[in-house]
Amino acid sequence: MSDRLFAAWGTPASPARHALLRVEAQAYALMLAERPDLTDPLLKDWVLADRPLIARRRAPCDARDLVPAGVPLPPAHGKKRIALQLAPGAILSLEPPPLLADCAAFAPAGWRPAIEAILHFCNGVGVEPRVFGALAWSALTGLDYLSPSSDLDLLFAVAPDADVAALLEGLARIDAGAPMRLDGEILRLDVGFAGNWRELAAGAEEILVKTIKDVALWPRRAFLTPGVATRGARDWRAAS
Repeated sequence: MSDRLFAAWGTPASPARHALLRVEAQAYALMLAERPDLTDPLLKDWVLADRPLIARRRAPCDARDLVPAGVPLPPAHGKKRIALQLAPGAILSLEPPPLLADCAAFAPAGWRPAIEAILHFCNGVGVEPRVFGALAWSALTGLDYLSPSSDLDLLFAVAPDADVAALLEGLARIDAGAPMRLDGEILRLDVGFAGNWRELAAGAEEILVKTIKDVALWPRRAFLTPGVATRGARDWRAAS
């Protein structure tokens, strides 16, 4: 993993969206002890079973000195998203979402030709596809998150000079023949902003971009143009 890609996932005090958090077991247990509302037995041994938490966007009710984190429970446990908070010192390490190649064996058999096509295409354009959502959590936990209606949630972390337009075109071609819906985001490593690939491919003048802190509208052309996204959307509009 390159230093630039590793840095894109933040720090224990300020992790990026989609970053996986490895947490100290005792601190996790103490945090649960303060949350009598969390009664699902799966949560108790979550960290002891070597399962990560995930960084989430800060909510207005979250403490400023704690790190917002979450646990997505599988469908058999209500498919709930459990919001947690931890001290930065409780986070032992950060990881990016898992690579699609490492999760392919956990996918339904019918998905695998499309996954192979994605891997082959991305290898040709120099992008490593990662996954979040149901397939990622099935691979990370050994629990069953997938259902017949599940999407394949993809994450493409791209450098400033990446040809995002070519990436979108290739994804659209594969999506047209895939048995599952391809969803997910393009993450610009230079600014840490992510946009939904389907929204980008649709060609709207403005797209919704997401960070760990907020959500904002950006000019689509700014997101797609190499090197331009390092300037703010407002500055880009003024110069265009």
